[in-house]
Amino acid sequence: MNRELRQAWLRPLSLVVLLGLLVVCLKVTAGWWRGELSLAEDGNWVWLVLFPVLLVIWWRYFSVFGCKEPACLLPEDEERK
Repeated sequence: MNRELRQAWLRPLSLVVLLGLLVVCLKVTAGWWRGELSLAEDGNWVWLVLFPVLLVIWWRYFSVFGCKEPACLLPEDEERK
């Protein structure tokens, strides 16, 4: 598998995995917030700890607010790059 093809598949695949993990984390966090889940059972505390970490990863690498593509930059930022 050549490098371009691998990189073309890596970003969308990692986004799908990240969003799947975020859904599970959100489900556990909402259940804990409502008092339906205990953090001591089934390792729910792991999902609760992972939630902000995964949000930061999504915000930095996949959201429009963390975009580092040339199309996202202002014209003066492109010149500095």
